[in-house]
Amino acid sequence: MKVFNRFWEEARKEKDVMDKLAKSQVVVRFDIEDPEVHLTINFKDPGPHGEIGTLSFDSTAQPEITVWSKSETTNKFWQDKLSTTVAMARGQVKLDGSVSKALGLLSKIKPLYKIYPAVLKELGYDNMIL
Repeated sequence: MKVFNRFWEEARKEKDVMDKLAKSQVVVRFDIEDPEVHLTINFKDPGPHGEIGTLSFDSTAQPEITVWSKSETTNKFWQDKLSTTVAMARGQVKLDGSVSKALGLLSKIKPLYKIYPAVLKELGYDNMIL
């Protein structure tokens, strides 16, 4: 959870990306296995300080899109080392909700891919950098 919290802290500084995602008004839940983590990014409901794009764990917010994958696949995804459509075809990523809306979000988050490996390095997880 520490990696995702730090990643999202940095991601929120990418104003252009956050503005585009805020316009989507989407709630996305990531169900990750090995280890098990359930995180939700909410671009619909304002957070406690009025912010849009809140990250929470084990949230009760109703997701519009739910994405399942193993942590290894998630790690590849956030480093732009995964073809999402191929991973979906192989069952490495499962999606519940609007596939077209989910795929539309991919182009908006591309600038965030550079942040994830930097966060891994910062937190001493060099072994996870691909």
